[in-house]
Amino acid sequence: MNSFLIDTNCLISYTTTRNKIQSERIAGYIEDASNLKSEIIIISNVITEFVYTLQSIYKVDSIFINHMLRDLLKNPGIRHQHGYFMNIILSLWPNKIKDYGDAVLAAAAFELKIPALTFDKPFSKQLSLINIPHRLL
Repeated sequence: MNSFLIDTNCLISYTTTRNKIQSERIAGYIEDASNLKSEIIIISNVITEFVYTLQSIYKVDSIFINHMLRDLLKNPGIRHQHGYFMNIILSLWPNKIKDYGDAVLAAAAFELKIPALTFDKPFSKQLSLINIPHRLL
């Protein structure tokens, strides 16, 4: 079974209507996880960024976000992983991976040997330069 880490933008695109094309692309991965054809792993930092973005940018009620996360984590093919590997994070950020949150995800992909799913082209390029597994959607 294939496993994938998911970045914050993928999770936001899946749960909002901000970008139909992105939503459709990530939905296939979520559906595969629901059918146990693959596994989606959400690291703690992605959850933190997701909650912050929904509250701050989209003005979504905290209770609603809580229910969304509970429902998402009930999916049999989705699981949470702490994902903090500080020595790797600090070896990547800020010289190889410019954004701290991206470095957290990159470190998890490196340590767990699981590709990260992302829509972020600059992040994908940074990952390619240091041979960290990922898929640009």
